[in-house]
Amino acid sequence: MVTERYEPLQNEEAFSFFDPIISQKTATFETAGALGVGERVWVLAKIPEVIEVVRGDDCNKYLLLSNTHSGQGSVTVKFTAIRVVCQNTLLWALEDGQQAFWVRHSRKMSDRLSDVSTLIAAVNAAYAQAAQAFAQLARTPIKNEAMLDDYLGALFPRSKAQQKEEKNPPKWKHIKQLLDEDPDLQGPLIKGTMWAAYNAVTRFEDYRQARDETPSKRLERVWFGRGADLKVNALNEALRLAA
Repeated sequence: MVTERYEPLQNEEAFSFFDPIISQKTATFETAGALGVGERVWVLAKIPEVIEVVRGDDCNKYLLLSNTHSGQGSVTVKFTAIRVVCQNTLLWALEDGQQAFWVRHSRKMSDRLSDVSTLIAAVNAAYAQAAQAFAQLARTPIKNEAMLDDYLGALFPRSKAQQKEEKNPPKWKHIKQLLDEDPDLQGPLIKGTMWAAYNAVTRFEDYRQARDETPSKRLERVWFGRGADLKVNALNEALRLAA
């Protein structure tokens, strides 16, 4: 059920606003797909430049475009950096906290979609801030176990029962194990930093297999659902501690 303001938007039309960005070679289309039974269609576009967090640790810059056919949601563009060494997806929010540049389904959508310059400005600003933030995390050592517990506790709070029994959530153990054993987090400029801790969280979320979760459901979770929210929160909490 939708209101009279809702207008169905075909995929060709939904992503046509991006054509000038492609023609200017600001980005290139890399891959595309659909989730569920087609209620969400997505396109991944790559920006040529990379973010070099530290020597030998690069992040490719992507834009994740999506359109929904469920009667809800918007045409969205998310800022999705992908860490080259392990393919972690790192989501970045805009200055106002929004996780995406979005356009609602309405009769004025064509006006918003044509505002390419606004999107390009948002992309440039978002990734300039992301580069600074990633570098700051790489310069911030995890000083002690309490600092790491503070970080994990903000993301995965202990239940009252766990607090009473002085136990930690199982997710803490899995992430700490990644920090200690994952070879992609052991580099001399990475190990023991908040950059490593943040990537341990994103790697855990990207690659964990929930019960009865299909690949489509997992992608929905890590790009658009609770996993996406967790990864934005993980970055914000890491920056809080780095400050």
